[in-house]
Amino acid sequence: MSSESTAAPWTGASARSDELLFTDPDEVFDAVQDTLGRKWHLRIVYQLLEQGPMGFSALKSEVAGVSSKMLSESLSRLEDDGLVDREIVSDQPVRVEYSLTERGRALEPVVSAVVTWGAEYGPAEAEPEAE
Repeated sequence: MSSESTAAPWTGASARSDELLFTDPDEVFDAVQDTLGRKWHLRIVYQLLEQGPMGFSALKSEVAGVSSKMLSESLSRLEDDGLVDREIVSDQPVRVEYSLTERGRALEPVVSAVVTWGAEYGPAEAEPEAE
């Protein structure tokens, strides 16, 4: 593959062959992976899609295995990337609620496709080693 930025026609089943889906696949993949390729990010987005706005504790209980520190860092990053909105619901006691922005909600078909693909194909089975 060339490192030059060239238009790549997408000939997938859901796109017309003359339609350009993106101009530089490497650039798009890098940007998406930087945000969604982190361990907890898709899990957080999935829960917010499924449950709607959630407080920190509720979100932590739904995202199995995430520490408070990692959840906090992940939410901050998702907020910086414009996918999650943080709203202070009450001052005494301080209660914060997280929800998806329009940009975050636009990930619904992507998250749905990843979940469907994973359920259908699952992890690749290792081939037996030759003796």
